[in-house]
Amino acid sequence: MIYLYTLPGVAFNAPNISVPLIKGYLEQNNILSKQKDLSIEFFKKCVNSSYINKKLPKNYISLSQEEKQIIKNIDKTISIFKTKKVNSKKLIKANEELLKYLNIYSNCFNINWTRKGLDFKIKINTIDDVLELAFKKNNDIFDSVLKTQKEEQKNIHYLSIQFPFQLPYAIRFAKKIKNNNPKSKVIFGGDYITHIVKNADELMNKCDCVDGIILFGEYKHLIELINYFNDKHNINISNTIIRENNKIVKNKIINCTKYKKDLYIPSFNDLNLEDYISNLKLIPLTLNYGCYHSKCNFCSRYFYYNGYASYDLDKILMLIKKMYQEQSIEAIYFVDECVPPEILIKVAKFLLENNIKIKWMVETRIDSKLLDIKVSELLYKSGCREISFGIESYNKKILEDMNKQIDLNVAKKVMKNFYETGISVSATFMIGYPTENVFNIFRTLRFINKFKYIDTFGLGIFSYMRNSKIVNDSILNEEEDLNLIYRKNNDNYNLYSKIIKKFNNSKKIKNFSIIRNKILYRSEYLFLDRKVYSLNFKG
Repeated sequence: MIYLYTLPGVAFNAPNISVPLIKGYLEQNNILSKQKDLSIEFFKKCVNSSYINKKLPKNYISLSQEEKQIIKNIDKTISIFKTKKVNSKKLIKANEELLKYLNIYSNCFNINWTRKGLDFKIKINTIDDVLELAFKKNNDIFDSVLKTQKEEQKNIHYLSIQFPFQLPYAIRFAKKIKNNNPKSKVIFGGDYITHIVKNADELMNKCDCVDGIILFGEYKHLIELINYFNDKHNINISNTIIRENNKIVKNKIINCTKYKKDLYIPSFNDLNLEDYISNLKLIPLTLNYGCYHSKCNFCSRYFYYNGYASYDLDKILMLIKKMYQEQSIEAIYFVDECVPPEILIKVAKFLLENNIKIKWMVETRIDSKLLDIKVSELLYKSGCREISFGIESYNKKILEDMNKQIDLNVAKKVMKNFYETGISVSATFMIGYPTENVFNIFRTLRFINKFKYIDTFGLGIFSYMRNSKIVNDSILNEEEDLNLIYRKNNDNYNLYSKIIKKFNNSKKIKNFSIIRNKILYRSEYLFLDRKVYSLNFKG
């Protein structure tokens, strides 16, 4: 049997797309597998009004009365996430209370649970740091779900590591799997493992509970690796690192652009969508592979995808229709890096022609093909209720330095179209790009504050991303810094932090920032009343 695991720490409102994509690929190749979402299993087991009191009584005794009240009310809080009659203010409050509960729970293990994942309160620079954390006795925050049954036969366990904080728990889980049955094989894969490919040899050498690593998102190589572990017929498998008789075999890394994308259809079999906490039954989907721009100097995602291609859109649309009819799905979050306008139009027309009444959201880039307001009107009619654009800077020179290749005049017109059509407009920005000065920064901040056609925005400080062009062209040594994926630009970092803090406390931005910082998942904007959270929308 092939077991596919989503590790704890991802969203509780819908499955993470990574493992369902693998599950679907294996199904289409007639390979039997079972997927397990350990994140939602953790939620069901540990997020309730009695768990901390019963399982961590010493920690519970030391809590304040306010913290005990949060625990006492958590069942009621969760029910707000699941009600069909949405009260936006109550739902925002529920988001806040759930994060407080998670922090109370994680603090019992000296960990912070943030909106972006776990913060270990210590710096993780090396593989040795990761291993120390993995086997630390009191780092058993997820041990209640990191377990398998005693196995009599050889099984294969694939662990999807999407985020840096999951790596220690993947190693901890792999050790438990091996203790149960040394004959079982453990494979590491996922976005984060690919991004730390320069450290993968060391990881394999120092972690004998891992039998194989699969790099990049080409699942045909995973099938070849599974076949190898079953009958050892071929060890020369591209984009893999394999343990063979205590010897580490690193195979050739190749460009992943020519495989069968018509097989990349996710399967949510084995998962109960009713378990997830969402006001509408929500699923994630992807429409294409990679970003159709893939040229931004600061971005590292092009490295993982190593190319761009559209999936078989007709198959994905038929999956939507089937899940709408058979499982009554009510919302979709298209989690792609960037969806081209022509694909968005085709999706919208299909939903309307097939009378599929759902809400959906998507991320894309500014494109002149979106200037026609008929496009935004079509998307709204089909159920699109939130769209996100990466703007990054309101400075032509900085955008050129980033190789962003967007026209700010086009950007303003496109955002205005979607905003006025009724679709919530989100825009992301960064400050502190290496070629940027304080005047550039204030120009961007002024735009966010004054432009009338933005509902939500994200504002962060530039950080170096492993495998991005700007890092590859620098003298930074990634192998010596595993400090998650990102490395902060320390030049003027404190200044940038103070600027953002002051900006968030400005009159117009303050109320929005308070609400934004309470909301756990972007998909919540599908359900919330724009009048409650929007930076500009008054209704």
